[in-house]
Amino acid sequence: MSIDLSDATIAKIVKGLITEGETAAQNKSEKKLRNTKALLRNYKFLENHMDVDLPKLDESTPLSKRELSLFALLGYRARSKEMMLFINRIIERYEVICNAGTPEDQRRYAVIKRLYLSEPSMTRERLAELYHVDERSIRRDESKAIDELTVMLFGIDGVNDMSK
Repeated sequence: MSIDLSDATIAKIVKGLITEGETAAQNKSEKKLRNTKALLRNYKFLENHMDVDLPKLDESTPLSKRELSLFALLGYRARSKEMMLFINRIIERYEVICNAGTPEDQRRYAVIKRLYLSEPSMTRERLAELYHVDERSIRRDESKAIDELTVMLFGIDGVNDMSK
């Protein structure tokens, strides 16, 4: 048994599939941008990105290809700097919230700090020994802290990401 579809019906179906695909790709891309764990894993590199001096550009002359590349790097750096200022403020507020809470809340902040932010970083195994808990507790602390930071960083979009 075959179904005859008009060209208009086929066009509507194709358009719907394309729109769904584009929406799914956009949602996936946006969620990737809100990856708090990746942000924490790269925190030290992002901080160091701010410390590297870039050459100054002479604003009075036309930009060569090399200078255009440097100009692009300055743009990356400016965006990174703004984002890192925001991230650092969120982390400071998260520390205040955790330190005003239960011992578990305080440990949760310390776990994130020692895993990702401090130099040198510590392993989960070492943190478990330090806090006299099982390594699974450290992993739960890490996971919960990442979820909480995601909400603080990205607001309702972070909550939506976690509910999917």
